[in-house]
Amino acid sequence: MRALVAISLLLVAQALADEHGFVSPNGDFEAYTIPANEDGSGMKLFVRRANSSDAGALLRQNNRWIDAKWSPDSRFLAIVDHLDGRISDVYVFGVGAADAAPTLLYHTPDLHTFDVRWDVSGWHVLRREIVLDKQVKYKFPGKITHEQIVARIGTKPLKLEPTD
Repeated sequence: MRALVAISLLLVAQALADEHGFVSPNGDFEAYTIPANEDGSGMKLFVRRANSSDAGALLRQNNRWIDAKWSPDSRFLAIVDHLDGRISDVYVFGVGAADAAPTLLYHTPDLHTFDVRWDVSGWHVLRREIVLDKQVKYKFPGKITHEQIVARIGTKPLKLEPTD
């Protein structure tokens, strides 16, 4: 009986160790990642009410890694989807009532463009804007440019293409 309890506790501990969470600034929501594949590679990112035991809503999945950044007012969750070491895109979801699904309101242009990496560098929440860093690596060695882009977060839902 003790062995069964010990094994159960080890399985729960492993599941918790595999889960990485990002709690919203107001403490109401949690975005968390788990491995996407049985071998531990890739990531799935979910969002749910904080301290909830349900799985929540799957927002993105890929075979590499995903990062999440909350807006200071907890209304928006930006997901940085790293498809590989040379491509990353940003998706911004509106997160609201506990019973409402998160809504895609913005994504970076020209998704999945090789040698273009996007990241979140700030927010202007009162103006519904996200500040992005766009890094472009050019084919000839040593030429990398950075451009800061301020993008308006829309109010109408966008269609989300399937995840990997």
